[in-house]
Amino acid sequence: MAREILLGCCLFLLSAFAVPNLFVSKKKEISAFYKKLILYQGLVGLVACVLGAIALFQSTLKIAAEGKPILWLTEMLCTAALAVIGFLLCYNLIYTLFLAKGEKTEESRKKMLTGIMPLQGKIGLLGVAVGIWSVMAAVMFA
Repeated sequence: MAREILLGCCLFLLSAFAVPNLFVSKKKEISAFYKKLILYQGLVGLVACVLGAIALFQSTLKIAAEGKPILWLTEMLCTAALAVIGFLLCYNLIYTLFLAKGEKTEESRKKMLTGIMPLQGKIGLLGVAVGIWSVMAAVMFA
């Protein structure tokens, strides 16, 4: 029960960190504050992606051990959402550090950023709902 609650809270917080991208993506110009925020989103996203992938692997191994299928499905959904949102948040950081070299890549980076920001926000809203459901399911079905 404690693991599902912890995963749900982590997913809720990570998703809340991704939701502002939905509002920023509607603006034409990206503010200086948001440019600094991208670095922190990338670092947090990288950690969440790795932890989400590990947790997804562990919950896959627990298929037979789990007595209640609703809790197992909730945990699988929560860990998959954690890994996906983490990857989406760290994608810009990975692109900036490893793939971007030169002036042409700055244009493609801006184009990629404007394309991925609405997706981060929408999946962030979905992650908030899944995180809340995970906590509720852990309490209701424990």
